[in-house]
Amino acid sequence: MHIPDGMLDTKTVASTWAAAVPALAWAVRDVRRRMTDGRLVLMSVMAALVFALQMLNFPVAGGTSGHFAGGALAAILLGPWPAVLVVTAVLFVQAFFFADGGVTALAANVLDMAIVAPFVGWWVYSLAVRVSDTRGGRTAGAFIAAWTACVAASLSAAMLVWASGAAPLLPVLGAMGFWHAIIGIGEGFVTAGLVAYVLAVRPDLVRGDARTMSARGLAGSLGATALAAAALSFLAYRRPDGLERVAAELSFLQRAEPLWTESPLAGYTIPGITGDALAGILAGLVGLTVTGLLTYTALQAFRRRRAVS
Repeated sequence: MHIPDGMLDTKTVASTWAAAVPALAWAVRDVRRRMTDGRLVLMSVMAALVFALQMLNFPVAGGTSGHFAGGALAAILLGPWPAVLVVTAVLFVQAFFFADGGVTALAANVLDMAIVAPFVGWWVYSLAVRVSDTRGGRTAGAFIAAWTACVAASLSAAMLVWASGAAPLLPVLGAMGFWHAIIGIGEGFVTAGLVAYVLAVRPDLVRGDARTMSARGLAGSLGATALAAAALSFLAYRRPDGLERVAAELSFLQRAEPLWTESPLAGYTIPGITGDALAGILAGLVGLTVTGLLTYTALQAFRRRRAVS
């Protein structure tokens, strides 16, 4: 679902930056007020986990692939504003290190995957919990929330494509919604599975009643999951994703023109490493490490600024 450079026109790019920057500033303010050691570690590990899971493209119908986005999962486990920063860190690393998503379109991707998806997922999950506040109800709610968040983010991306004059409104909405309704099933299963695991080992975190947010053990297990996902990245289904499929069908794929061509790990490979599988695994390990460290460093900087002020 990553929008590349060139697919959006100048006015739409400017509008997405105008919307995303204040939202990110508010997210920093919200997270800084509630920062603890446990939350800092958990957010950093969650960013690495989302990065790793996004590498695992899976097949859907008609030779199209989908991938996990993680906005709903991050919102359920951390809250919506922390999720905004977590997914933004992932998108930043993907754009500048892996040429995955445009640099000029970074704000658009933040808007779709780091703002729309987490908040839609959080609202749907919160509603589901009001209906059934049980382990089964929360797990089912996580599935529904993740599916809805995936579709909502895809429709947001479709609106941006339409606003740029790249495709007619109804066809692009219909095509994006159709493919991501299928992709969202995979998103839902992964999210529900991870939420079920957290409910089994640290239910207080999912309920939001953990006083200290000390979650070293959980962070360790989620970090191990991220490493496993990166190690399995060579199994990813390498076919066009939902947005690429729609762009090809509606004839706006040719608008994509990479702006940043110096990405050191473009295509999720390591220069000089022979063997696609090994290069992909190493690139994944580098990516999740960079993502986790970047998130940790940024959160520490926000925390120090709060202490000084």
